Amino acid sequence: MIKKTAFVIAFFCFAIVAAAQQIPKLKMADVIKNFSNKNDTVYVINFWATFCKPCVAEIPGFIKIANKYKNEKVKLLLVSLDLPSFYPKRIARFAAKNNFTTNIAWLDETDADYFCPMIDKAWSGVIPATIMVNTKTGYKKFFEAELNGEEFEMELKKAMEENKTSLTKPKFFMPMNDIVSIDYHDGNTPVRLSTLFTTFKSKDNTIFSVGEGEVSTVIDIEDMKVVIVQKGKLFFTYSNLKSVMVKKGDKVKQDQMIGYAALDLDGIMPSLDFYLNNEKSSIVLSKNNFIPRTNDNAKDHSFDLVKEPE
Repeated sequence: MIKKTAFVIAFFCFAIVAAAQQIPKLKMADVIKNFSNKNDTVYVINFWATFCKPCVAEIPGFIKIANKYKNEKVKLLLVSLDLPSFYPKRIARFAAKNNFTTNIAWLDETDADYFCPMIDKAWSGVIPATIMVNTKTGYKKFFEAELNGEEFEMELKKAMEENKTSLTKPKFFMPMNDIVSIDYHDGNTPVRLSTLFTTFKSKDNTIFSVGEGEVSTVIDIEDMKVVIVQKGKLFFTYSNLKSVMVKKGDKVKQDQMIGYAALDLDGIMPSLDFYLNNEKSSIVLSKNNFIPRTNDNAKDHSFDLVKEPE
């Protein structure tokens, strides 16, 4: 486990409110340690620089919204990527002039090829860039783009909502349109099942992702395919697929089409077996966990096609 020094434990207390105290300088490992603490705090780390106009434009909105939710355990940290010659005085003056009254630190790193992948493998080094983390739920999302206030608040609510929606009461859109039947195999059947899953049947064989994540596994088992999408410590398994539209390593969005279901054992209707697991066990699901798909646009698959892997 990560050793927590006194500095790391108290970092968000000592990282300055702009111009009120000295701006600390951190290595990227220090930044990561602070949002790796196991608690229900939502950490927002924004990478910016005084010379970056989009960065400067989005920060006031970040501060305003973070303050709005500060009683709900939201912590914002602005990590400056300015040149060493700007540290600390020019950064502090700039922050004070622009009323950046929040936690600020300076990144004491020069090799972007080294520190960018530590945050996200997809980060090219472009700023502004933001990462939101909730270690309690496994929520982690990276943005390599400017976020306006509305976008930032929407994403922040998603990170916060996972504190309110425990693993026993998650809410998902159903993975198929026009569901005809749902069977919840919860282990309370005459034949006890060690693995819990839900079977969906529909006249429409299109399968949609119930949540975002990264494809960790695509395998063939006899005449069917299985796709596993991982999000933090949660694993979404889609079984009994006839064909898939994703490959290992793909980033999957919620409601993205990921493939087509094969027929059920009777050969009558498209059927999907859906599993939800954490690192330790299967998670029991019921009808209260799923919301029927009502978006008519979801039936038009042309906008969401992903090239099928060769």
